[in-house]
Amino acid sequence: MGYLLNKAVERLKSINDVTEEKLQESHHVLIVEYFRRVNLFLDMKAINIDRYPIFSFAKTIGETINNEVYDCLPKLNIFQNVYMKAVCYSFLEISELADRGVQEAYKHIDLFEPIIKFMERGGSFTIRQGEMMVGDSAYPLNYWRDKVIEEQDISERTLQILDERPF
Repeated sequence: MGYLLNKAVERLKSINDVTEEKLQESHHVLIVEYFRRVNLFLDMKAINIDRYPIFSFAKTIGETINNEVYDCLPKLNIFQNVYMKAVCYSFLEISELADRGVQEAYKHIDLFEPIIKFMERGGSFTIRQGEMMVGDSAYPLNYWRDKVIEEQDISERTLQILDERPF
């Protein structure tokens, strides 16, 4: 395993398969930033994916991944949430491809950063009837795919400040 894949595995090990989450203000910022990054990537590649915003990075850029990469984190096999599991696998893919020197992967290595931070911070989501459900909030996916989204500050300091603010 290369450096980036090792780093990705270590981050994913810390994520719990959340069944009941405590929604935080930072979760919304991270989801919106994930949508923005995915939109930019898909627009640049001029492709449409069936399951926006969940997709295989490797398949999208026409690369193959050795099955050993998917096996490097057995913990993912116990994830009950198939959407979170798919995001984690895609994060492993981009990390492995960047380690292999695939320019497209290296150029977009931060694509999954917001959604991984979201999960590290205890966030959980599911997708139902065309909406990403985060706690009591629903993000209609068709709306977000076509929306021009401002870049969000997802630095740890900013996220911490958001989560410490009283409602």
